[in-house]
Amino acid sequence: MVFTDEASASPGQIVNTITIRAGERVDGLAMQITTAAGGTMTFTHGGMGGDENSLTLGEGEYITSMEAHWAEKNSHTRIFYLSFGTSAGNTVSGGGQTENVGKVTAPEGYQLSGFHGQDGNEIDLLGAIWTSIKPLEEAPGTVAPADIPGSTSGSTSATVDVPVGGSTAASGSAAKQTQGSAAAPAANVAPEDTSGSDAPEPAPRTAGIKLSEAFGGPHGEQFSDQPSAASGVTVGSITVRGGERIDGLKLEITAPTPLTLAHGGSGGTDNTLTLAAGEHVTSMDINVGQKKGRTRIFYLKFTTNLGNSVEAGGTTGERSSVTAPDGYQLSGFFGRVGDEIDKLGIIWTSIEKVEAAPTTAPALTDEDIVLGELFGGPHGNAFSDINYIVLQQTTSSITIRGADRVDAVTLQVATPAERSLTHGGTGGTENTLTFGPGEYITSMEAHWDKKNKHTRIFYLSFTTNKDNTLSAGS
Repeated sequence: MVFTDEASASPGQIVNTITIRAGERVDGLAMQITTAAGGTMTFTHGGMGGDENSLTLGEGEYITSMEAHWAEKNSHTRIFYLSFGTSAGNTVSGGGQTENVGKVTAPEGYQLSGFHGQDGNEIDLLGAIWTSIKPLEEAPGTVAPADIPGSTSGSTSATVDVPVGGSTAASGSAAKQTQGSAAAPAANVAPEDTSGSDAPEPAPRTAGIKLSEAFGGPHGEQFSDQPSAASGVTVGSITVRGGERIDGLKLEITAPTPLTLAHGGSGGTDNTLTLAAGEHVTSMDINVGQKKGRTRIFYLKFTTNLGNSVEAGGTTGERSSVTAPDGYQLSGFFGRVGDEIDKLGIIWTSIEKVEAAPTTAPALTDEDIVLGELFGGPHGNAFSDINYIVLQQTTSSITIRGADRVDAVTLQVATPAERSLTHGGTGGTENTLTFGPGEYITSMEAHWDKKNKHTRIFYLSFTTNKDNTLSAGS
């Protein structure tokens, strides 16, 4: 199973303990952290077998290196050995060493704050998530609330990964590097993971789900209701807590399974709208402004298809609105949150239940996917298309939107089911390459640099097996 802690890892967090469960191989991992906001959280992955080896970190001590050994077990690549080293020279390790070794070290000023990879009863694939030791301070300023998930500022994790299955060490995002390229591996290459995603805002993996734009700033901790979102649900009520700004949100799902989705703090006054039969929330008005140099949500208003509404907060800041696509309703949220709501987007789901189209494609295994190197910086919302990959799928075109920088990219999947995988915004000029029969993309080149203190992708170029090329940006 693919996993990632990226949505919860944040700058300024404190790692209290790290635990490896291992025998001949690594069975499981656990990391207990204290968030920058003061809460406690434990990341746990893998199974419960093996012996427990724990390291409790001292004050001002950080995990700054990871070593992994891997090998084959029953035709599957497994992590056989792990060792973590700290800034104070302490280590914890578990498992048995092999000839396949990968080592990674935290970028200067960063620490290990979580993991991503694949697991079952054991750890099969593992990458490190590094975050800044110090909390990130964003410069005050107006944030234009026109970001689409996948391109908005706010993600704070930077990743450097351990390659698994015979590959060589590869680095992830690096602020000093400005150009990189990646070529598709030959068939039957064991998996290498340099992804930092798993993220809370990947392209919707369930039929009948769409995401709105996200409005707000890069502060607070990332959250998403997308794992719980489904078509055909009944929303019973929506509550907005607010005073001068928006403190919290709550959505009550009543059918087919009762569920409460709550985010934010306990301040402010409750304002609740109970929905009637056949009533759905279909639009949101939102005001975004600055408070002590941080972007906050100042005002929210939700309106239903019957014209009823609920609102809270003050009308300071810049107003934006979003409306549900035809046949869709509000069924959840994503964004960033602390004691107040810092950033907000809507998860729309189909009012009618939608069943995913059946496919006869072979099932994916751990060895079927190889993740390429990541290029760019630690900003924006994490996204991943990994949940949509189908063996023997074909693609029909790729589109890049760009001008001075790259605004968006879209990959059109043709078979076994048509699907568009789109990430980024709506700016720039559209450039499309349509593939011929038997044509597919085999390499990518990326250039990146700083814009307003954020790392952006400035240029992309894709090349196919027939030497056709599409590029955009500068």
